[in-house]
Amino acid sequence: MYRRPFILAGIAGMSVFSSLSLAQSMASTAAEKRKLYSQRPEVKKFIKDVSARRGLDEEWVAAVLDQATYQPKIERLMTPKPAPKNAKDSRKDWEKYRNIFLGQHRLNLGMKFWQDNKQYLDKAQEIYHVDPAVIIGIIGVETRYGENTGSWKVLDSLVTLSFDYKRRADFFKKELEEFLVILHKNDLKPFEVEGSYAGAVGLPQFMPSSIKRFGVDFDRDGKIDINHSTADTIGSIANYLSKHGWVEGLPMVIEADITDEQAAKFGGGTNPRFKWSSLLKSGVKPLDKTAHYPADMPVFIVDFPYYIPGSLDYTKLYRIGTKNFTSVLRYNSSYFYAGAVLELGTAIAELMGYTGLIDGEKLLPPHLKPAASPNPSDGIKETVTPLNPSKTAG
Repeated sequence: MYRRPFILAGIAGMSVFSSLSLAQSMASTAAEKRKLYSQRPEVKKFIKDVSARRGLDEEWVAAVLDQATYQPKIERLMTPKPAPKNAKDSRKDWEKYRNIFLGQHRLNLGMKFWQDNKQYLDKAQEIYHVDPAVIIGIIGVETRYGENTGSWKVLDSLVTLSFDYKRRADFFKKELEEFLVILHKNDLKPFEVEGSYAGAVGLPQFMPSSIKRFGVDFDRDGKIDINHSTADTIGSIANYLSKHGWVEGLPMVIEADITDEQAAKFGGGTNPRFKWSSLLKSGVKPLDKTAHYPADMPVFIVDFPYYIPGSLDYTKLYRIGTKNFTSVLRYNSSYFYAGAVLELGTAIAELMGYTGLIDGEKLLPPHLKPAASPNPSDGIKETVTPLNPSKTAG
């Protein structure tokens, strides 16, 4: 199977249904959508339950929900599309995803963010034992270091997804409940908070429940602000990853020559459920011959499909995932997402002279490295190296 280093990866998409009919059947009716939310039986029950459980005034909750506007575009964005026929499917196109992220501009932004926030990155590593490169990778993938945190009204997003698009209604109702508590506790106006169409907010794109569980007042100003405080953002991400098993100094992936047969035996899922020694005994060959890991270290094989140039056939890049790959999968369960984080974090770490998240070849050839003192506004031309598999294994 092909193996080569990548410079950067892409962000993950939503999970896919085979047709639109199932998702459409899970939406509210047109008659329901014409009513004020507080007049709908399902919403009335929600108001009563949440008010009693969280100590909120029922009239206040009803008034907030009635300020929400149903957003049909959110339904469309959340509705998985069927796989295209006789055309490339972006869900199998790692190359297309990675090309989203490897612009010189984003690398420069990441370097500047690291330079400007080094004290907080160092503090997060000291307290939570989380490597700075993964925090840099997550913020860069999620919001391009704050350039794009989302322009949807979070109230509209969460109410639409809770009561009009019912594919994951129970999940979004819980997020809406936490959002109402945040509004009340911080005396915010319902439309003051903007984010993604799925209701995620701030530089790290946390859902409301994640703010509650993992948010950290890292700059000690008396509030948790992941919209404006880079310190709170860094501390909150570090806390999240630490709580989900991050191991300081362990790479997210280990590059190796891996066959399809080995991948079928040791791959799949999101948990490292195999022993390092088992992979070595099966013939998996790590690229870095000098690296040594405990025989019982938990690992699994992860795959990144991409199209063969000039063809509708695709192949896969395989890597060995560790507990740290799984830790990032808890942030977003897609291999593509975790791959994007590790590629971006590694590339910027190399530019800054630090250790990356991949055990193997360096990502950035010297001629692709930007100036030592980056200016994010330079408008430097994107430099994305196309896939060109250099070796076949197996």
